[in-house]
Amino acid sequence: MRVAKVAVITGGCAVIVGAGLAAAPEPVKAPTGPDPAPSATAAGAETFDGPPISNPRGTYQARITVVNGEVVDVEAVVAGTSAPESVSINAQAIPEFRTRVLAAQSWDVEAVSGASYTSPAFIESLQGAFSDAGLA
Repeated sequence: MRVAKVAVITGGCAVIVGAGLAAAPEPVKAPTGPDPAPSATAAGAETFDGPPISNPRGTYQARITVVNGEVVDVEAVVAGTSAPESVSINAQAIPEFRTRVLAAQSWDVEAVSGASYTSPAFIESLQGAFSDAGLA
């Protein structure tokens, strides 16, 4: 009797997994042609990394991309820790910093509300990146 139960459970699991695979959507395939839009790191672009800044919530490091003396992109090389709260806060704060820096063309932007550890560290790293780029 015990063997029969194991066979039923195992068989039932196989049916469930098989049904899930059959119902799953087809995977998205990567485009094979040329990139439809030029990237920000096209010819003439230079990237500058600020220094890594550490605090109790992790390490933060900014990167700016500059084309003809204009900052065209801002990204985080490192942003906090892998803790869910850190990931959640930085998922909102880093894009906000990108928007502010691109609009101001300066590292000297306001802190992002709710990002009390990310803001000072990321701004300090941005300042270093701007300085290395000769824009500070």
